[in-house]
Amino acid sequence: MTLQQLKYVVAVNKYRNFAKAADACSVTQPTLSAMLMKLENELGIRIFERTSKTVAPTTSGEKVILLAEKALANAARIQSVVDEEKGSASGELKLSIGPTIAPYILPDFINRYTQQFPQVQLLIKDMKLSSVLNALLDGSIDAGIGIAGNVRKGIKEIPLYTEPIEVYSSAGKNNAAGNGFIWVMKEALSLRENTFSHFKEESNASHIYEATSIEQLVRLVDLEGGTTMIPHMHLRYLTDEQRRNVIQVRPEEMAQRHISLYVRSNYERKQVLESIATVLKQIIPVQMLDDGFAKQF
Repeated sequence: MTLQQLKYVVAVNKYRNFAKAADACSVTQPTLSAMLMKLENELGIRIFERTSKTVAPTTSGEKVILLAEKALANAARIQSVVDEEKGSASGELKLSIGPTIAPYILPDFINRYTQQFPQVQLLIKDMKLSSVLNALLDGSIDAGIGIAGNVRKGIKEIPLYTEPIEVYSSAGKNNAAGNGFIWVMKEALSLRENTFSHFKEESNASHIYEATSIEQLVRLVDLEGGTTMIPHMHLRYLTDEQRRNVIQVRPEEMAQRHISLYVRSNYERKQVLESIATVLKQIIPVQMLDDGFAKQF
């Protein structure tokens, strides 16, 4: 069994087509087929069921594919660690940033990171936080940025920043409740909790709807009236007219969301971690950045 054979297994599973998998692996189809058959004979199982029209993994094959993916990820990490010992951060950096966080830090992060660390191949993945934690544990990503407080064995949580949550209402400063509509973010737990906590009870609103993005929340308030809550860093994207819809509340009443950087507890690529921190410190407003994060890196 070789790493090359495992790469063929993963490629065939990805493309479900031998010709496309061979092309992706830069080998001929007969070579890929022969190497895959050799592995199946060695293991004594069929990894894929083939017909003239389809290619699909067997039940045993699905387990082999999962282990192959992990083995290839571990092999890549070994090479990356060795490369770092020879110099600065290098190799691949697979990073995931939550969908309600990415719009505010991702564009600037990509721009600065690729300029400052050109020797690192930056790969960004869009994943839910639960999937991020699983991916960290199996080594398929290096780090994740998401809502704080998601503790799991084998995962290290590093507090990154605390962001105020602003009240955005069609009624402006005159009436925080607007016309009774409350717009909330679908599948964004922190914003949902902050919204309903601020307005005390869901029953206080005549209608409650779920939006799929912050931009949609703002647009719904602009077009239909009502109230929502948006991250502080979204203010930069508001027009002067829209900014008048941001309600000023007392500091003690302002909601917040806490953002953390997640890595495996035994993450070995220290220079890559430091490179992530270097860029994050450049783009997160200093007043929001966690003191411990600033001192740690």
